[in-house]
Amino acid sequence: MSAQNQYIDVKGHMAESTMRIKDLAQAEKKLVLLIETAAEALSILSDEAPNDENTDQFVRDRAMTFRGLAERYFSLVNDIQFALRSHTHYLTKEASITSSANKIIPFKTSVLDQYKELEIWTSAIETVSQRIAEIKKIAQEQ
Repeated sequence: MSAQNQYIDVKGHMAESTMRIKDLAQAEKKLVLLIETAAEALSILSDEAPNDENTDQFVRDRAMTFRGLAERYFSLVNDIQFALRSHTHYLTKEASITSSANKIIPFKTSVLDQYKELEIWTSAIETVSQRIAEIKKIAQEQ
């Protein structure tokens, strides 16, 4: 069996995990292009007008170029966000299904919200304990 055929099922379809990894690789390439686009746009903003050209025409040309780069930038941001959201949604959905041996991608849901809630309640308990100690101290002084 060739290395490429190991990712194709009996019906000739590519495995879900393989398609998702390829899609994420495309998103990574778009991320690199996004950074390059931002750098190019910033370099246009820092260019100074040459002395021998019409300044107004130079500014218009630069503004049009910048506008095109800005449109490409926001289009890339949109594409990258869509890819990441769809994969995050897929992984979240897969993690919510009961544990099974046929899961391809292990995924743990975030517990940050529970951790923050615990942190808040711990702080509240400490504050209440301090207040009780203050009340006891006042009561003992009287």
